[in-house]
Amino acid sequence: MPVWVRAPVTGPEHYSGLTRAKLYQLDREGRIRSVSIQEPGQSRGCRLFHLESILRFIESCAESPQGAPPRAK
Repeated sequence: MPVWVRAPVTGPEHYSGLTRAKLYQLDREGRIRSVSIQEPGQSRGCRLFHLESILRFIESCAESPQGAPPRAK
């Protein structure tokens, strides 16, 4: 399995089943890790999501009685 994954353009992400919108939401909330790869002088970059943090988030939802896991570190 890869360490970092890109958000899908359409449909769910292959390994986690989460959509692009959900990945960005979880990243904004600090529940998963991501990094933006951007060349100097460029206005746009490529956002990659840490697959292990995504899978840990999903696992914590399964373990939590209300499905509200703590934020990622």
